[in-house]
Amino acid sequence: MIDPTLRRWYLVPDPRTPSAATIRVTFDSDPTASAPSVRIRQAGAENALAPAGNGNVWGTTLDLHGIAPGGYAIDVVERLASGEIVVATKDIVISEPEYVVWTLDFEGDASSDDALANTAGIADEQKVPMTIMWNPRVWTTTQVAAARADAMLAWTKSRVTKGDELSLHMHMWTDFVRAAGLVPRTAPNWAGRSDGYDVPITAYPEADQRALLDYALRLMSEHDLGRPTTFRAGGQFANDATLRTLAALGFVADASAVPAGVFGRLAYPWTLAADAQPYRPSATDASKPGDLPLLEAPTIGGNTYAFDVRTIQPVIRADLSYLAPPGDIATTRRAITIVSHPGTIDATERAAITALFDALAALRYDQDKGPLRFVTLAQLAQAWP
Repeated sequence: MIDPTLRRWYLVPDPRTPSAATIRVTFDSDPTASAPSVRIRQAGAENALAPAGNGNVWGTTLDLHGIAPGGYAIDVVERLASGEIVVATKDIVISEPEYVVWTLDFEGDASSDDALANTAGIADEQKVPMTIMWNPRVWTTTQVAAARADAMLAWTKSRVTKGDELSLHMHMWTDFVRAAGLVPRTAPNWAGRSDGYDVPITAYPEADQRALLDYALRLMSEHDLGRPTTFRAGGQFANDATLRTLAALGFVADASAVPAGVFGRLAYPWTLAADAQPYRPSATDASKPGDLPLLEAPTIGGNTYAFDVRTIQPVIRADLSYLAPPGDIATTRRAITIVSHPGTIDATERAAITALFDALAALRYDQDKGPLRFVTLAQLAQAWP
C-alpha cells in the first residue's frame, strides 16, 4: 500500500518548491526478492525502493525535475518469476506554480490597534504571509503621536519575527520630503490635497528619488528595522528613474505597477494589460521587459480598501479568472499581487479580505488542492524565472 498521506499536487520546481516526491510503500511481506521499484508511468522515470522503516515499509524519492505539467500515475512494481506486476498505483499531477502576494501598505499616518489586530488576524487565520510595507514618514511628522508610531513599529517587528516580510512604501508627504533635505512639491497630485500625500514620486527627479529612498532606509535602520529589499511607490506611481534607483540600491522587487488607467486627476504612467504578469523591467521604460536586475510585480489583484463581502465579489471573480480553474493544472506560471492597508482594515474590510482568500482556498498548494502558493514579494522575486 502506498502511504495515503502522499500528496497529489506537485509543482514544476522553483527555488522555494519541493522538486521531488517522497514515496513510502507498505508491503504485506518482505519484498526483497521481488526488487520493488516505483515508476512514473507516463514519464518513464523509475527508482528502486529500499527499506525505510520498521516492518515491510520501503521508500524512495522521485526527482520531478524536467517533467512537464500534466497528470501522472506512480506505479509500484514488483518482479516475479512470471514477470513484472503493478501492485499499487497513486495518481498525481504536476503543475506550473501560481502565486499570490498580499502586500500591506502603511501610508505614513496612524494605524489603530484594532486595525492592526484585524490585519494580523487575517494572516494568522488564513495562514497567509504578509509583505508589510513600512512607511518611515511616521517619524518626520507631528501628526502621528510618538506612542502610536512606537506601537505600529512594535507590531511590525513582531510580525517580521513570525516570518512576514519587511518592505518599504513611500508617499511624498511634504514633512517627509522636507526632513530629507529637499524642497517638497504639492503638484501634480491625484486628489487635490496640499500635504504632498497625493504627489507621485515621479514628480521628483532621479537624484531626489535616490535621496528620498536613502533617507527612508536610514530612518528604518535607526529604528532597528532590517533593510527592505522590496518596494511600492505611493499611489502606484513609479517610472524608469524609480526602478533604476531601486536596482542600484539592491532592491529585488517592486510592486508599483498597475494596469493602464487613471487614478484621480492623474493618468498612471503604466501601459500594462489588466492581467499583466511579473517581468524584469527595462531601464528606460518601466512598462517594458528589459535588463534591470529586479522583478516588477504588477498589482493586478485589486485594492481591498472600502470593500465589503458583497462589493468585493467582482474582484474575486477577476482574480480567479487570472488563475487555472479549481482542479485544473496550470500550464503557465502566474502571479497576483493584492494590496491592503493595515490602517484601514476594520471588521467590514476584514470580512471582505477573508472572502477573497476563502475563494482562493480551493487552489491552495499547502492544502494539496492545487498549484497556488501564498508568498511574500521577496519570495516571488526568488521564485520567478
